[in-house]
Amino acid sequence: METLLEYSQNEKFIIGLTLLSIYPNCKINLFLKKFGILDFNDIHNYKDEIIKNFGLSFFEDLETITNARVSTYIKNLTSRNIFCLTYINEKYPDKLLEINDFPIVLFYKGDIDLINSRCFAIVGTRSPSFYGKNVTEFFSKNLATAGLTIVSGLASGVDKISHEQALNYGKTIAVLGGGFNHIYPAMNYNLFSEIEKKGLVISEYKPQSRPTRYSFPLRNRIIAGLSDGVLITEAGEKSGALHTKNYASMYGKNIFAIPCNINNEKGIGCNLLIKSNEATIVLNPDDILDFYKINHNIKQCNQQSSCDELIIINLLKDGERTVDELLDLSKLDINHFYLSLTTLELQGKIKKQVGNVYALSI
Repeated sequence: METLLEYSQNEKFIIGLTLLSIYPNCKINLFLKKFGILDFNDIHNYKDEIIKNFGLSFFEDLETITNARVSTYIKNLTSRNIFCLTYINEKYPDKLLEINDFPIVLFYKGDIDLINSRCFAIVGTRSPSFYGKNVTEFFSKNLATAGLTIVSGLASGVDKISHEQALNYGKTIAVLGGGFNHIYPAMNYNLFSEIEKKGLVISEYKPQSRPTRYSFPLRNRIIAGLSDGVLITEAGEKSGALHTKNYASMYGKNIFAIPCNINNEKGIGCNLLIKSNEATIVLNPDDILDFYKINHNIKQCNQQSSCDELIIINLLKDGERTVDELLDLSKLDINHFYLSLTTLELQGKIKKQVGNVYALSI
């Protein structure tokens, strides 16, 4: 019962509006902007005007929102460790209020204080290549270590990798495209549970709401709105990650992209963004951290990677070698090997030649 006291009457009314699931967020927003914050008892004072602007059925639905009904609803949520952040709460981030169709309520699990930390989004394809996996691991690990809260959408592929690395080296926020009862994809449920314990999970959808083909693109506006910038590590020409990029552009956020092999269809979206000057090319996490003037020491968090990279460099000092030769001679774990190989290539220390052959850069 103590948690219920944390919600003001106005907040309870706003939470009650989410029970009107047949109405889109934009209509509820318009209603609130027109009439201001209303108390349960104020509905009838505005009856004629509400009916005139929004229709009789909308007014009749508003009448179903009662203090007792909402209090019971909140109590049920609290029993499942689900809480609500309304847009009038002092913790609601100003950067979300700046978007036109901001969520009036965010349902959340975890550390809500993260929502006002320095957030940075990492998004991309759901089926990354080896290259895409490695650069996503490299960037998310180092950006999280430097103190940025990594924001992503809990999808497969780039989202999943970004969350996992951020959990290991810093903090992360997952923005869902549905309610807490329907984690999608289901294979990410354990990751969802970990983020709930160590980070923050948010959704504008009630727990029982199932994700739809329309809810995921809408989810992306929250990812973009919450973040200072967006990094696309690997994305196809029609990748869903480009929806996040479009919202970020609309909101005036910084957009970064990692270049990919021109023959890699999974990365053509990044190359096109760079070519059209819609995204800033980045070759190293330092590029992003320097852009935001963030003090950092990437070398400190990369001691293991540096050793692995040195092994590969030493092997190439004797001349060119194929990937298979490098992997065999280095005796490195395959995941560490490919991460180090990609890192060295991004840093310009080695170069890939015809036939999957690598050599030291001159």
